[in-house]
Amino acid sequence: MSGLANWVMKKRMNAIIAVALCSIIPMLFWLGAAVLGLVVLRKGVKEGIPVLAWGCLPAIVLWTIQGDATALMVLIDAYLLAYVLREKVSWAWVVLGASILAVISSWVQPLLMGNILDLVAELIQQILTREGEESVPSKELIIQQAVIAMSVMQAYVAVAALFLARRWQAQLFNPGGLKKEFHQFRLPLPIALVLGAMVLVGESLGGGFEILSRAALPALVIPGLALVHGILALKKIGMVGLVAFYLIGILVLSSYFANILIMIAVIDSFVGIRERLQSKPSDFN
Repeated sequence: MSGLANWVMKKRMNAIIAVALCSIIPMLFWLGAAVLGLVVLRKGVKEGIPVLAWGCLPAIVLWTIQGDATALMVLIDAYLLAYVLREKVSWAWVVLGASILAVISSWVQPLLMGNILDLVAELIQQILTREGEESVPSKELIIQQAVIAMSVMQAYVAVAALFLARRWQAQLFNPGGLKKEFHQFRLPLPIALVLGAMVLVGESLGGGFEILSRAALPALVIPGLALVHGILALKKIGMVGLVAFYLIGILVLSSYFANILIMIAVIDSFVGIRERLQSKPSDFN
C-alpha cells in the first residue's frame, strides 16, 4: 500500500481519483479516507479541501441513490480528525474528537439515513417474530441502537484510516515515527476525565444518553493498547510478547479484556506508568 501512498502524493489529481474510486467501491471507503488523511497530514487542510470536495462526489451520489451515507460520513470524519492530528500532534485529541464526532453523528444519522434505518428495523422485527421471540423490541428502540452502533463504527473507522495514513506518512517521510508515537500515546488527565464522565453519564442515564458511553469506551481502550505496546517495547520484549498478550487477552480474559485496558489507561493518565518505568534505576547499577 505504500505504493498507493507514494502515487497520491505526486499530484492532487491522483489523490482525488483515489478517494473518489474508493468511496464508490463497496467496503473500500476506509481506504479513501486514509488517502484523504494522508493529504491533510502531509500537505495541510487547504490542500485537503479540493480532495475532499471532489473525492466525496461519488459518495454523495451513492447516498442520494441508495440512502447510505456511511462513506460520506467516514470521509468527513477522517478529514476533521486529520486536521486535529496535524494541529495538536496528539492521538489523545484524535480519540476525544472521534468520541465527539460519534455523538454528533448520532444526531445526524436519522436525518441522512432514515429510510435505511426504517428498513433495518422492520427486517429485524420480522426475523425475531419468525424465530418465535416473545418480546420483540419496538421499532424506535431498534433504530436507536442501530444509530448508536453506526455512529461509533463510522467515527472509529475514520480513526483506523487516519492511523493507516500516519503509517504511510512515516514510511515515506519519517521511518519509525509512528511506532514511537503510538508507544508514547497517553491520555492527559483532563481528557481521561472527560471520557470517564461520558461513560458514567451514558451508563447511568441510558436511553438516548447511551451514545456517550459507547462513543467514549473505544477512546479509553486504544490508549490501554498503546500502553502495553509501549511497555513491551521499553522492556525489549518483541513480537512473542505481543502475540502472548493478545492471545491471553482475547482467549483467556475475553469479556474482561476491554475493561482491563480501560483501567490501565486511566491509571496511566494519573501516574504515568512508562515514565516511572524509565526512571526506575536498574538493579545492576
